[in-house]
Amino acid sequence: MSSPRSRSYRIILFLLPFLVLGIHLAVMYATLSYAMFLIMVGLMAAYILPPAGKETIIPIGIALGFPWWYIALSIVMIDVETGLFMAFNFDLAYEIPYLGKILDDLTRATERFLEGHHWLAGLYFFAIVLMVMVPVLGSGGVRGSIVGRLLGMDPKVVFLAIVAGALIGCFGIALASDVVIDQLCGSGMLPPELSAMVCR
Repeated sequence: MSSPRSRSYRIILFLLPFLVLGIHLAVMYATLSYAMFLIMVGLMAAYILPPAGKETIIPIGIALGFPWWYIALSIVMIDVETGLFMAFNFDLAYEIPYLGKILDDLTRATERFLEGHHWLAGLYFFAIVLMVMVPVLGSGGVRGSIVGRLLGMDPKVVFLAIVAGALIGCFGIALASDVVIDQLCGSGMLPPELSAMVCR
């Protein structure tokens, strides 16, 4: 039977990701117009659920008018929030209706991936950083937590790896996307209809 202290600790770990998400949404609401806020929430929701990944969501966000650093930071925060929940509440997540089935399918797919890439298992921390950093389908925070669980890693280490991978991957993709869009706009290679929407 768990002690009151351990139960309190578990409740805090369960609620913390939602608190961080609430602060994240409040900051966005305060810094964006209402229309742009709704668009950003839609992009964040699309990122959490496959098939969208950071390699598509971030360029779309920049094309829709978000500064490259803003969309990058917003997607980093999604990885932080999902990673925080999954790394410290992994067993509870599998009990949530519908989500549990998705996680089970993701776990099986991740197991198959690791079987074909045995060298990743020996890298542990860097394996998670790489999986979160490199564009893959859906949230890197979820996928990274599953890898950490399968490799038997400490949840704190898993979370740090998720944060590192999210920062490197999101800001790298955002900066590259911003440069490419600027080049396309500057060269006049985009069709007039698309140029009017993307180039500012």
